[in-house]
Amino acid sequence: MVSTGFEFAEHLGNTRFHCGIDVHKHQITVAMVGKDDTGLEKVVEQEFATTPEGMSQFWGFTRKYVPMTFSMEATNVYHHTVVTFLEGKKTEATWAYEVIVASPPDVAGIPGRQKNDVADAKALARYAAAGLLKNGHEIIVPLEDIRALFRSAMQVEVDRTRLKNRIKKTLDRGGFRPVGLDFNSNWSRDFVYELTNHEGTIREYFEKCIGASCPIPEHASIVARNKPKFEPFFDVQLSTGQLALVRQDMVELEFKTTRKAMLSVEIDRIIVSRPGLRQRITDISSVPGISPYTAAWLVAEIGNVKRFAGVKPFLAYCGCCPRTLATDKKVYSCHVTRKSNKFIRTMLYNAAMVVSCAVKKESGLKTYATRTVARKRHQGMKLAFMLIAAKMARIIYAILRDGVGFSADLAIPRRPSPKGGAGGCLTVTDKKLLNRARRILGRVGTMEQLRGIADHASYFAKALESVLQENQQVL
Repeated sequence: MVSTGFEFAEHLGNTRFHCGIDVHKHQITVAMVGKDDTGLEKVVEQEFATTPEGMSQFWGFTRKYVPMTFSMEATNVYHHTVVTFLEGKKTEATWAYEVIVASPPDVAGIPGRQKNDVADAKALARYAAAGLLKNGHEIIVPLEDIRALFRSAMQVEVDRTRLKNRIKKTLDRGGFRPVGLDFNSNWSRDFVYELTNHEGTIREYFEKCIGASCPIPEHASIVARNKPKFEPFFDVQLSTGQLALVRQDMVELEFKTTRKAMLSVEIDRIIVSRPGLRQRITDISSVPGISPYTAAWLVAEIGNVKRFAGVKPFLAYCGCCPRTLATDKKVYSCHVTRKSNKFIRTMLYNAAMVVSCAVKKESGLKTYATRTVARKRHQGMKLAFMLIAAKMARIIYAILRDGVGFSADLAIPRRPSPKGGAGGCLTVTDKKLLNRARRILGRVGTMEQLRGIADHASYFAKALESVLQENQQVL
């Protein structure tokens, strides 16, 4: 007689499986974790490649367990393929399941976590079954593409700036230092590039450019108008090595400039085919200080604004809220947190500087920026700009949430009007000063040796308290 051992049944109706996935660039480690109502647990692990064939094998392995959740950590861009694959399989699956992409800090904050691929996959499945994980950044393919294009364009601009500085440094070393030579303009780039093919003084090259045999005839008139820039250096002659260095850098600069223009065309091509995306960009670009280019990048970086529970998580993501330190019932504000989107933080800070210093049209936001700069100037302009950036972040959140554009009548700071007393027109500085005076007078009023003075101090302390309470009611 052959005895048969007990085997866990994988297809019992009272068993729910959860799938944990540890994602790498070329492979994924999958752990299926199931537990029945008696507490008996079944764990199955397997590895699959991230090729199309491997993903098909992964689906064939997991669908027989009918998992309720697929959970994984966000891993740069490597989890995008897995998420896209699972979202596409929802139409084919005969059951409903949830795809969870957890933020790595959320998973790392759970105690007792081991560090290896199989343990990670098991832990993710168990965390999802216990309801400890929540979805992080939603993957929207068009916005991901636009964001990648914008970041690539930013890197190209960084490379262009480095090249321009290197060219100017080489020219400076040769003694050719014209003031106001801007390599963002076509004529200046063509002028310097043709200079690298000329062996002689700057005077000879300039006379050639304004003569009949001009190497850049389309820019001859502009070069002639800029003669005062080059006259102080007419006797300068660059060496052969300096000309070679400038020539190589100019070729690379032209390539980077062309690539930046091509990236802009690709971004426009994606945006033009999506009216809803264009509308959001138009709404955000209506905010003073934000250009259409910045608005498009902001929309790509923010994604779906509904993933934020409120305006405070949105401000934290934008890096527009300070860190706080608390000790002995005292709370101190520190520098803004760096655990945020650095691109959004930079764009909002630059927009705050623009609306404070460059925008001339009056609006509620312009009024707020002017008053904030005047109030915080003694503490530092960076603090003022960050407060304005936080205000702009709140406006952007409301625009994306409600689907409306910016109104010049909005964003006006709420200033309570006086209502027959001093309590209705107090600033924050005034209230801090009065609170301090009230506390000091209250302590003086408790000193029995002062007698009459103590009574007067207590009277004024109560009067200040009533003024502060009146001001609070007005607000």
